[in-house]
Order: sequence, then structure tokens, then C-alpha cells
Amino acid sequence: MIIPGELLSRHSPIRIGGPAQYLALPDSINSLLEVLEAISCGRLPGPVRFIGNASNLLFPDTGMAGTVISLKRMSGFRILEDGVVEAEAGAYLPRLAFHAARKGLDGFGFMSGIPGTVGGGVVMNAGTRTSEMAEVLLEVKVVDRSGCLHSFSRKELSFGYRSSPFQCDHSPMGKGLREEYAIVGATFAGFQGDSSRLMDEWVELRSERSRTQPLSMPSLGSVFRNPSGHYSGRLIEQAGWKGKFSGGIQVSSLHANFFVNAGNGLSRDFRGLMDSVRDSVHRNSGVLLEAEVELLPDLSPASV
Repeated sequence: MIIPGELLSRHSPIRIGGPAQYLALPDSINSLLEVLEAISCGRLPGPVRFIGNASNLLFPDTGMAGTVISLKRMSGFRILEDGVVEAEAGAYLPRLAFHAARKGLDGFGFMSGIPGTVGGGVVMNAGTRTSEMAEVLLEVKVVDRSGCLHSFSRKELSFGYRSSPFQCDHSPMGKGLREEYAIVGATFAGFQGDSSRLMDEWVELRSERSRTQPLSMPSLGSVFRNPSGHYSGRLIEQAGWKGKFSGGIQVSSLHANFFVNAGNGLSRDFRGLMDSVRDSVHRNSGVLLEAEVELLPDLSPASV
């Protein structure tokens, strides 16, 4: 499906974002390759930007030029008998964790607390205090700008705290692979566990997330990375920002490292609040917070 002028706010968990020049919603590798062919031949405008659930992307108020390709409809996964999981980039991590637990496959419980997709999870090396994507990753499947498919084994990739070589910056490998490739799928490995225990763990992790995070409000999850030896939410709260507003964006009164859209919030409100909070925390504690949310610039051309 190709939609001209689609509002990106309709595809954002925080409900922010102006129109994409074109939005493509492929539901298979073949349909994705057709979109890339259309871009290559000039039937769709470039450049291109791939997104998933967009759970850590702040779209610009002015929208984006080119073609934005959402992979959220490429959401299938298979759990094999040997404990291997093959997943498309748009597979939703809590859903994958649920089915792994039901099958008695351990190692995926941490995903139940991450409101994103496989592709975005690998890009961010998403995780919780118990584990992260790189711990269970076997292989990443990618597509290049010409539409050719490739794969990288885990051993070929270097991951860090909330970072991977598929980011434009914070890449342990120097030049980010995202300049050349987009993730279309990944393979993971778990290990045998007790299904009943794993299901109880899944329920508890989801309940804990509901108790500690503002799930009923539109947000992008954690705004800042946790600095070594600190928790960003605690630093923000100590600086006096919990519950404060910038336009329609509020520092959550439940968890200070979450900014929520309290009504008609804009990208510029979110950005301004980030700058103010970062400066205040630095003055108060000496710690300079680093963004976990990726900020796409105003008047942004799409880019891989």
C-alpha cells in the first residue's frame, strides 16, 4: 500500500508528525522489493526512510520528504523446534515474548517490556535491566539500497549499551551500517524453560511495566539513556521536572524519563523540553544526559 501525504502522527506512539511525501506499507519481502524498485526507477521519490513501530522516533512537525517505508505489517515470526526464532522486522516484541513463553522457550522475557519491533529493537540493542537484544541474536537480515538481500551473523556485529552498528552514530563499528542497509528480519536463539514459570514471568513483567510507566498516555518510551551508575528518571525528578509541561508535552508524573503527549503536543515542544531537562540535570548533578529517542530534524529529507 502506498499513501501520499499520510500524516506520520498516525504511525507514531506519541501521535506527533507531519505528512510524509509518500508512505509505503509493504506486508512481505516481495512487496518491499517492489517498493524499492519503484524508488530506483523514479516512480516513487527518494530518498527513503525505514521505520517500524516508531517507538523511539520523534517525527518532525513539518513532515518528511521522499518515501517513508513502514515495516510494521511485516510482523510474522516462527518458533522452531530447536529453540530458534525467525522473525520479520515488524514483529512486535511483547507478542514474540508471549509466544516464546507459551512454547517454553526461555531468554525472551525481557522483550515483554519493550514496546517496539524486532527491527527497531536490533537497531537500538533494546533491553531492560535483565537482558538485551544482542544476548539472544543469531543473525540479522538486511536489504541494501538496490534491493539485494544480505545477512550478518552476530559475530560480525559489535553492540554496546543501547547501540548497534545500524545506528548513524553511537556505532561501535564507526560508520553506521544504516547508511547502506535496512533491517528486514532477524534470527534469535533461546533455551528450554518451564512454560508455566515463563508465562508467570511474562505477566509479572507486563504488570510491573503498567505500574511504573505511563502506558495509558502517548509516549516514546525512555527519552534518555541511563548514564553509568545513575537512572535518568531519578536525575530528572531530583532536578524538579517531574510533571512539568512544555506546550502539550509533559514530563510524566509516574516516570520522569517518559515524556507524554498530554494533548496536541508538537515535536518542537518535545525537543524544547528535552533541552531544558538536559540542561537542568547537568546543572543539578553534573551528569549530561544522552538521548535515547532519535530526533528527526524539521524539514527532514527521508534517509536510510
